[in-house]
Amino acid sequence: MAITPRTILTSAAPATVAVVSLYFFTVLGTTIFTCMTDSDDKIDVVTISESPTTDSDSTLRSTACDHVAERFGADRADWSEFAWVNYSYCYDQQDESQLVIDAARQGLKHHPQSEVLYNLKGYHQIVLEEHSEAIETLRRGMDSVSHHRNGVMANNLAWAGLWEPRDMHLDEARQLYVRSLAMSPTTCETLHTGLFVEFAHANKDSSALERYEALKRFDNLRNRYNRCLDRLDDGKWLTAVEIVGAAVLFDNVDNTTNTTEVHPLMRSATSTLIADHQGFSIDDLCSEAMPLAEFHHDCVSSVEDSLKATEVVRQNHRERNQRAAQVREEIVEQFGTDYPVVKANDRNGGSTGCSVEELDRRTGNDDEPAQIDLYLE
Repeated sequence: MAITPRTILTSAAPATVAVVSLYFFTVLGTTIFTCMTDSDDKIDVVTISESPTTDSDSTLRSTACDHVAERFGADRADWSEFAWVNYSYCYDQQDESQLVIDAARQGLKHHPQSEVLYNLKGYHQIVLEEHSEAIETLRRGMDSVSHHRNGVMANNLAWAGLWEPRDMHLDEARQLYVRSLAMSPTTCETLHTGLFVEFAHANKDSSALERYEALKRFDNLRNRYNRCLDRLDDGKWLTAVEIVGAAVLFDNVDNTTNTTEVHPLMRSATSTLIADHQGFSIDDLCSEAMPLAEFHHDCVSSVEDSLKATEVVRQNHRERNQRAAQVREEIVEQFGTDYPVVKANDRNGGSTGCSVEELDRRTGNDDEPAQIDLYLE
């Protein structure tokens, strides 16, 4: 859920040199790992058939991506990085995280400096909640890749470290997300990772000055992250999960009086979840959104409160509409379908529609002014 920037990988392909743009995964998520191509050098993502081999990895027990051998040859030792990326990507498209990991692991034996394969393997290890393994993979990738095309790997590693504080100190996580932002300064998911790192810094045992500095960094990241909130309109699960996590942090920082009022950002995130993802588990949602274990319960409580508040608003709306319908029925019963309508005065001070006095005259009520409740659907 953390990041999906575009990266360029240049590889030799049959009869042409293809420039392939790939959306890489990180942790907080994100959308989809997609193969893109330049319009002038279009090349399809391969779907090829795999021949029998003695490799024991679980990828070989699946027939879902039976295609690499036909396109790239039966001897996998001869496969290019491009071939291994396509093979791994095939399993990624089917949400087969373990098979992606296996394929990427095989590819890295032959291409130990592949930024793409390290990112794929590390991302899917995080998806499977193998955070320690992801940290090991991505640390090796940080050391092995000679030139990082963007900040994806550094951000992935920082995010994985938040889930396993015993394996990564917060100072290292801060260095990583800062490095990532230096390469990809406007990436929403990296800003999101930074928010969590600085929030964790501010909430650990530290001096007043360190807490102040962490909150100042947090506030700066938050200002930059605000432009990312419009992504909720897309209704994507991973975006909603990401913003639920951010809303918990914002509520914790903003709520200095311990009020029970639902944070507006949490209300927006849960509204998206209600509209587009019915039947979700709150506990599973927070397990995905909140890497800081001590704040898992805060996340669950915040989501529950937001859902309850939303239901209260909906119930009030239903009751209001029921009352409006009842009033209409009573008016029609008394006046027929040609009942009087009271409208607001126009800008020139004149009255449009039937006046209250006219209504009183028609109803025979000359002593008391008419009392009219207006309801809006």
